[in-house]
Amino acid sequence: MPTPNSNQRPPVNVYAASGQLSVALPIPGAHADHTHVTVAADRLRVLAECKYSQDQQHFLQREWQVGAFELDLELPQLVDPERSRAVLNLGVLTVMAPISNEGQGERQVPVE
Repeated sequence: MPTPNSNQRPPVNVYAASGQLSVALPIPGAHADHTHVTVAADRLRVLAECKYSQDQQHFLQREWQVGAFELDLELPQLVDPERSRAVLNLGVLTVMAPISNEGQGERQVPVE
């Protein structure tokens, strides 16, 4: 798993709709193969690393960085980790899990 070199924590949006809890976070430059998602009944962990090197770039302005991202988020409601899924599209990772009063366990979720 990647080791974040700068401990960047991306901003998150958490919302509930149709019996499902969703968490969306921007992780620019990350690829699904380098993004690790773990869903527990009450917690979401994301480790993502961008392989796009910026070391050789001569920046004239730099307002966002590509690199390692880490998120450890306590969820506001219990979820079912076994039925959760994760989708990375256009630099935004969205993790969706059904809300469950009996949520338990933990699962590595493949990123689509």
